[in-house]
Amino acid sequence: MNELPANVKQGLRAFKQGEYFSAHEFFEDAWRETPDSSREFFRSLLQISGGFYRLTEDRPRAAKKFFHRALHWLQFFSNNHMGMDVENIRSLLTQLIDDIDAGQPSKDIIKQHADQIAWESQGHST
Repeated sequence: MNELPANVKQGLRAFKQGEYFSAHEFFEDAWRETPDSSREFFRSLLQISGGFYRLTEDRPRAAKKFFHRALHWLQFFSNNHMGMDVENIRSLLTQLIDDIDAGQPSKDIIKQHADQIAWESQGHST
């Protein structure tokens, strides 16, 4: 499977627009509908969007749990899975967790990091 499913593309667009709950729903649909190993990759995306949604609710501890789960699911994938920059995503998740542990305000974390996720590897776009 090389091409991202339509609901993943919709989820990425929603995430980029700051619509984290909608993104979570799109990624969850992809996770439920995918029969192969990419299913767990989509699970990591739904965890990331869920974490950002929790940050919008100013629930950093809950967000941290989502980010840890995303890191868990990402460990099974190469640095470029389906054209997505997995290494960048892992790095950002680690930074998000560090910022939460440092006590940074949720709104500052969102502002600083939401646009930093380089979802696509070079040559790919959503």
